[in-house]
Parts: sequence; structure tokens; C-alpha cells
Amino acid sequence: MKKEPINKKIYFAGLTGEIMEWFDFTVYGFFSLIIAQKFFPSDNHFVSLMATFATFAIGFVMRPLGAMVFGHIGDTFGRKNVLTISIFLMAFPSLIIGITPTFSTIGIFAPILLILMRMLQGISVGGEHTGSVVYLTELSNANNRAFAAVVPFVGTVLGVLLGSLIGVMIFSLCSQATILQWAWRIPFFLGTGIAFVGIVIRKSLPESYHPEDSAKTVTPMVDIFKNHLRPFIKVFFLNLIFASGFYTIFIYNPLWMQKFSHTTKSYSLEINSLALVVAILAMLLSSRLSNTFGRKPLLITATAGLTLFSYPLYKMMLSSIPYHLLIGQTVFGLFIGIFMGVIGVVMVELFDKRVRMSAVSVSFNLCFAIFGGTAPMVATWLIHTTHDNISIAWYLSAASGISLLTALTLPETYKKEELA
Repeated sequence: MKKEPINKKIYFAGLTGEIMEWFDFTVYGFFSLIIAQKFFPSDNHFVSLMATFATFAIGFVMRPLGAMVFGHIGDTFGRKNVLTISIFLMAFPSLIIGITPTFSTIGIFAPILLILMRMLQGISVGGEHTGSVVYLTELSNANNRAFAAVVPFVGTVLGVLLGSLIGVMIFSLCSQATILQWAWRIPFFLGTGIAFVGIVIRKSLPESYHPEDSAKTVTPMVDIFKNHLRPFIKVFFLNLIFASGFYTIFIYNPLWMQKFSHTTKSYSLEINSLALVVAILAMLLSSRLSNTFGRKPLLITATAGLTLFSYPLYKMMLSSIPYHLLIGQTVFGLFIGIFMGVIGVVMVELFDKRVRMSAVSVSFNLCFAIFGGTAPMVATWLIHTTHDNISIAWYLSAASGISLLTALTLPETYKKEELA
């Protein structure tokens, strides 16, 4: 039976939750230099920054655990439960981070509490993002499936963009002393407010999958390893470009620009914000084109682009010509946006409904745990050890190259009329 077009209110519910989740999760990266001083004070700036990025990475380490827990809930009890619980698990830690005293006030308890809250947020993200992708895609028909799958990714970028714009505003309007004293806490309070809006909106969502309609003899993860291991592994390696690229480009690059291109904090975030807008437009265009030309050509274009052009782009961004920073960052945003426009629908189309949420969530988040959360830390370490300001380009090219090889092995999925 042909499905009716999805209710626009459901798109809005998915979008709002994603904006809040990723605003909270990534604003930590934008204010990492401040957090390093407040929670990990050290005479060695490199040590402080590495400790801060390690805490950023801890949130990602928890994502596979969240993916397994929420994936099991979604495949066993229904998708809606995942979206309801996960948004609360992001809001509470954000509030606690916003009110936590710093190291100078409560000593070692400050970084411990920060780490625990990042762990909770990691668990939340492990269920929220892929849960939204699966949920919206299952409610859609073949004609708007690609668009439905890209909505959570648009929400992701809008959340990062909102964090970037808030960062620009705070760094532009507040003195350095004010930011260090209290203004760095503002984004965490804002994230808590956005969360409550999302919780209210999601209360009335319909269910997209009724587990009683599908007979289960084993748990979803056991079924995956018995019957779906090949696509599971492919989704993991396919997302290397996304995991390493997104957090290098949109979280680390603003810091890289400040340090090596000697630009201001506010200008680097302005450039980053424009690149995020370009990424959103590329995502929407990519998802639309995938209905005509297929998913694979767009995945290959994005992965090949970053494989070939990461080094030239970073080289150009070190130029003394100011607009080269803008061009480089926006081209990075273009390639990542093309990839994000189709990766969601491809992941959903590769698995059947009995294991879909677990398979998509765990493979995706396992990749991000290893290569996403560690990206800023790896970038910092590479530059520190090689004394080469663009050594991270080779890391990004290598990750993209593996994703390119994986994309070439994928079956084309866009002609499926109905999801199994």
C-alpha cells in the first residue's frame, strides 16, 4: 500500500530535536579554549587543550553504548520511545554543565562532573540522531524518502550553525574577561531551553514501526552479526569521511584558523557559519538529485572530492589572502554537505526493519566514537608532533579515500519502492 506524504509537523519535530542535540553537543568544541582554562588548568597549554579534547572524545566513546541501548529499544518496543528519552538525556547534562563550578572553586570534582555529563550526552546522541533518521524515513514514501532522511542531518548542521552564531555573538559582544568569568555558560543554558520545546513537540508523534508485526527469534544485534554483517561493516567504513571530516572541518578548523592563519575568533566563526550554510544547501540539493541519478554517484563525488582536494584546500587557507580562508572552508562544507545529503537514506535502505535501528545506530556511532570524537585531538597531536600546520590534510584524505573505496562497493538502493 502506497504511503501518504509525511506530515510536516513530524519533520519539524525531528528537526527541533536534532538542532537542540547538536547545539549542546558541539558548542563544547567551540568554547574548548575557554573550557581548557576553567576545568583543566595547566602551565602547558597543549596539555590543557588535549585534556579538553579528550573530554570531547569521551562523549563519542559513549555513543555506541547509547546506540546499542536505544537501537534495541527502537527495534523491540518502537521508534517513538527512543526520540522521547534521548532528548531529555541531552538537556539535563547541558544544564548541569552550565551551572558546574570550575576547577578553581571545587578542584578535581569540576572536571569529573564535566566528564560524567559528556558521557550522558554521548549516550543520548547515540540514540537520537540515527533514531530520527530511521523514524522519519520509515514514515515516508519512495518519492520523499531521501528528503525525510536528510532532515535530521539538516538539524545537525543547524544545531552546529546555531552554536557557531552564538559563539560569534558572545565573542563580539563580550570582553575576554567577561567570557572567562561567566559568558561561556550562556550556550549551555540556551540548549536546555531548546530541549524543553523539543520535548513538548515530540509528545504527540505517531509510531513508525510496530515490533509485534515482525517475528523475532533473536535480539537485533545477534541478528545483525548473523545475517547483516556485510552491510554493517560497509556503513562503518562509509562514514569515515563523515566522522573525521565533520569534526575536523566544523569544530577544529575554526581553532586552526585562529592559531595558524592568525584570524580573530569571531571572524573564524563567521567563516564557519557560512560554510555550514553551504553544507545545508548542498545536502538538500544532493538528496533531491539522488532520486534522479542514484545515491552512489553523489557519495563518490563527495568522497573523491575530499580525498583529492583536502591538501590543496588547507594549503590555500594558509595563504595571506583573507578570502582564501572563506573559499577553502566553504568548499570543505560543500563536499561534506553532498555526502550528508544521501548517507542517511542509504543506511536505512541497506537494512530491513527488524534490525534497522540497531544496525544503523551501532555502525554509524561506532565509527564516530573512534574517528569523530578523536578528530580534534588527532589534529592537535599531528600538528604538534610533525610541526606541519597542514598535516591534518593527509589524515582527512586517507579517511575519505577509504570511504570512497567503500562507496564503490555499494549496491544502488534508490529504486526501492518500499522499505523491507
